[in-house]
Amino acid sequence: MPRQRRDRQGAPRKKDGTGLRVTNTVLYSQALGNTQKALSEIERYQRIISSGLRVEKPSDDPTALTEIMRSSSGLRALEQYRENLSSADSRLHMEDNVLDQLSNVLIRAKELAISQAGDTASAASRDVVRAEIEGIRDFVIELGNTQFAGSFIFGGDYADTRPFTAAGADPLRPPAGTHQVEGGAGAFYAVNHSGQEIFVDSSILDALENLGTALGANSGAGIRTSITEVDAAFGSLQEMVGELGGRMNQVETALSNIDALEVNLQTFRSELQDADMEEAISKLVGRQVSYEAAMMTNARILQSTLTDYLR
Repeated sequence: MPRQRRDRQGAPRKKDGTGLRVTNTVLYSQALGNTQKALSEIERYQRIISSGLRVEKPSDDPTALTEIMRSSSGLRALEQYRENLSSADSRLHMEDNVLDQLSNVLIRAKELAISQAGDTASAASRDVVRAEIEGIRDFVIELGNTQFAGSFIFGGDYADTRPFTAAGADPLRPPAGTHQVEGGAGAFYAVNHSGQEIFVDSSILDALENLGTALGANSGAGIRTSITEVDAAFGSLQEMVGELGGRMNQVETALSNIDALEVNLQTFRSELQDADMEEAISKLVGRQVSYEAAMMTNARILQSTLTDYLR
């Protein structure tokens, strides 16, 4: 009677070898899964080391990715606020320069008026000074038409239209209107004063025109009255200089706050997103060792399967 072949454990071996094939298939499937997992991990840590980022997609860390996206959105908002405030800061500095020039020309106008207010002044000398005062008024109108980034900064609601002509402001399109910029969530900052406030409400144009008229009329009394008007206009300008200084301080403080917030958000996002390179390299080496071990296991299984098949 033929002797029945047995497997390594002494159990009868099926003639068709089904038991052997099932056992080897399971082992090979497990080894193949380990190999694929190790290879996937190797690719992951190679990507992390290459990009320097620990989290790039939801599967890496869903909670961290949500916070990273929020931080990125916050940083974009801060950048927009910075642009708004930087533009406002430039306009405020431009107004500061204009107010400084206006103050200087009013001081000069008062000096000229005083020189011609006495009875010793002649019609000829007053006529010469009148020409200079008219030139000063023209210069003031030119300052009123100052432009910034293609718009008239003192134009108010009509920033696309020249706010002043030789006759003064257009009564049908007055250069009035307050402009504000958003420098934070719900935080708005006033920009520069309008042309209505600086050139009309202060009566600077009227004071210069009245002074020129009095000089042309050779009127000492009219000149002395105009000196009072020039002083009043100068006082109004100084009030706006004070207001402007406060606005500039507010904008500069807001910009400083944005810088601090940006650093905090960048640090927070970096802690969530950036990879620990030393740790990533260590894990890559570990995964490479696992991959090599899995490959060696596969090789032994394949060799054993082939030997058993030939036995």
